[in-house]
Amino acid sequence: MTRLLFFTQTYPRANGETFIENEIKYLANAFNEVIILPWMGRGGAERPVPPNCRVLPALLGGPASIVFKGIFSRAPVGYFIRHFFTERAYLSPARALKYISVSVFCRAILSCRDFKRVNDEFRDAMLYFYWGIGTAYLLPFIKGERTRIARFHGGDLYTERKRGNYIPFRKQVHENLTRAVFISRDGMEYALARYAPYIRDARASYLGTIDHGIAPARGTDARVHVLSCSRVIPVKRVHLILEALRFVTGTPVAWTHIGDGPGWQKLAREAKCLPGNIEINLPGKMDNRQVIDYYLHHPVDLFLNVSSSEGLPVSIMEAISFNIPVLATRVGGVAEIVTREVGRLVPVDVSPAALSFHLQEMIRDRDHFTPRARWESSFSADKNYPAFIREVLLPR
Repeated sequence: MTRLLFFTQTYPRANGETFIENEIKYLANAFNEVIILPWMGRGGAERPVPPNCRVLPALLGGPASIVFKGIFSRAPVGYFIRHFFTERAYLSPARALKYISVSVFCRAILSCRDFKRVNDEFRDAMLYFYWGIGTAYLLPFIKGERTRIARFHGGDLYTERKRGNYIPFRKQVHENLTRAVFISRDGMEYALARYAPYIRDARASYLGTIDHGIAPARGTDARVHVLSCSRVIPVKRVHLILEALRFVTGTPVAWTHIGDGPGWQKLAREAKCLPGNIEINLPGKMDNRQVIDYYLHHPVDLFLNVSSSEGLPVSIMEAISFNIPVLATRVGGVAEIVTREVGRLVPVDVSPAALSFHLQEMIRDRDHFTPRARWESSFSADKNYPAFIREVLLPR
């Protein structure tokens, strides 16, 4: 009997990690049983999973519970004191704070009876950590000789995205993995340049999206329909799109941004000052099914992503699956998906005026791109996940 112990953040509870929904059926087909263990997300609605998937209770509760359990845990403290100095976490307040918060998180899990039970009960299971942080920090404490695999994306990989340019326990995580899997070649090269002596086996394996067909034909109105989809947080720089649209004159543009976040209300206020040829639609947060439904029932001429840092965005994969060209910043692994057939890349330090210039060029040339072909060759779930299982999880 083959079993997979699958560590997630909240999936299948809460609304995060929607891209796992694309992968889970392939995992379920490959293993007799998939045991899903989120580290957060107690209570709330649970998304459907295949019949042979078993969802265990989340390891941790709310922040107050984590702090209490982490501070008063009976778990050995020597490991955390030692690495505070070996990692030189004392070099800055930001590093020290991050190290302490992660250590408290780890000790809270180590004190959890469910973690101890899982550590003993599933010794025959292959371990798959969807993130290179979270429960992956506990890899040195997991018993037994078994296959251990972790995926690395963006926020769990690029230290520049973190305060103090620091993610704790990188060496310890890599030393205790059988294979480290990166969602982009850029991510793999980044990790190898920093941690090569500690990485046993590095692989690049793209995520993938489901085929829902192509977007509907262009609308009969004269407007150009532009879409972006992300949280409204600093790293996504949604405000940069708004600033660029101020420079678009003459051409009627309808911009829809899907997603909410701390900056949403400010974005909505400032959007009222856009020129009359710009129409804006801010529907807020949507789950993945609603996003797909939007693509299926609304014409979209161009997709925008102007993040200052990325791994390899699933949002772009979804857009090109509908044959929608993309204008994006050249960050992380984005250049691996936004090729010449897909769209255009702009520098990460692009100004609003320059972004507006590239946007208007893309509007003019949008019929010259064939993004669907790129998706079919490299980002189809039906190709990528069976290959991931065959070549990474269960290689012969």
